[in-house]
Amino acid sequence: MNTPTTSPRPSQLPPPSQDHYLGLTGANAMATKAVAETEARILKAIKHNAMVCIHGHVGLGKTFAVHTVLRRRAPETTVRLRYNNGANMNEIRTQLWRRLDLPGEPPQSVGPCDQQIQDALEAKPHVLLIDEVQGLGAKALEYFRMLWGDDARRAAIILVGSGNARQKILNNPALHSRILDWYQFSPLTPTEVQSIIPAYQRIWAGAQPELVLYTDDMAGHGSFRNWARITLLLHDALAENPDLTLSKDLIRWALSRIDPTTRHTPQRSGA
Repeated sequence: MNTPTTSPRPSQLPPPSQDHYLGLTGANAMATKAVAETEARILKAIKHNAMVCIHGHVGLGKTFAVHTVLRRRAPETTVRLRYNNGANMNEIRTQLWRRLDLPGEPPQSVGPCDQQIQDALEAKPHVLLIDEVQGLGAKALEYFRMLWGDDARRAAIILVGSGNARQKILNNPALHSRILDWYQFSPLTPTEVQSIIPAYQRIWAGAQPELVLYTDDMAGHGSFRNWARITLLLHDALAENPDLTLSKDLIRWALSRIDPTTRHTPQRSGA
């Protein structure tokens, strides 16, 4: 007799190809210290059905790290939530209802709606990934604290945000007191830039360390998003004109495209 099998729930996490800024061709996922620290927090959250917060300035790779870890550790149980700035409570509940694959439309009455969401969270393990938490209001943050519960601890919750995300949580003492662990992303140090960027994308593989540091000083600033923008422009320029080589002049040209106030005196044809 054949035992019926159920198909695994499709992952709500985006494919790795969408992780890199503008789908940068040939970009590699780098095993940075920040990714390892993020993984440690997420594993702790999953183990204890706890809440953790990953925060830091924009462009440092927070969402990339969280997605990378959750694809490995909880691809089918992650419920990915990302709301527009200032989303109202109806939008909060509706998206959560749909992401939990609950049938039909959410009840208009708040009590029955929340009860069914709570029941779904308690029925099987879930990881709630809430990105861009800096855009959520106080009511929304309190709502997720309520969903998590206390004795129930209905799901592991990963809060990810930039800007004033940490301050918003600090302003909610009930939520703040329940955060098990935090991790703040910081820009890559010069030493990390030298060790990581040559393996990040092939145009940097043979670059002199001085050229890599020059690029970081001028515009990279230890930010993966900045490095992705620069690398994308350089990659296209080198692909479109095989006579070009990676140089300070070419880098200054790329910087002038990113920041029009950057002066660049062309030293190559077609610059």
